[in-house]
Amino acid sequence: MNADNLQRALYDALTGNAPLMALITGVYADVQQPDLPESDSNFPYVVIGQDNLSPFDTKTDNGASALCQLDIWSRQNNLIEVKEIAGAIYDLLQKGSLNITGADHVLTRIESQTFSKDPDGQTKRGMVMARVVYDEIT
Repeated sequence: MNADNLQRALYDALTGNAPLMALITGVYADVQQPDLPESDSNFPYVVIGQDNLSPFDTKTDNGASALCQLDIWSRQNNLIEVKEIAGAIYDLLQKGSLNITGADHVLTRIESQTFSKDPDGQTKRGMVMARVVYDEIT
């Protein structure tokens, strides 16, 4: 179902967007734990998280409907920074176009945004769930 190319397309879209990149230090698939966990130097950043793909086939094409999790991590004193970053992701992806190798992008919709404080008392988290529908080129 082309999950690897979907992740690459999300990464390219996020890192290629100047307004978003001005707000964060980077976009990652996995983040290395710093030598000093209490260090704030890597924040804020976005992690392309888990995906849930379901077949979305037509009579002529195979495709997928993917629910993609994007996690935003911050160490600001409040949730404003993660909400601002989530807004930039919304502006980029909602009704935007993704360039998925081997597939035709049909649509992207932001299904939800959740904001919370991490149990460590310092870290703030934003979770953006984006629905991506695409047809694979056969």
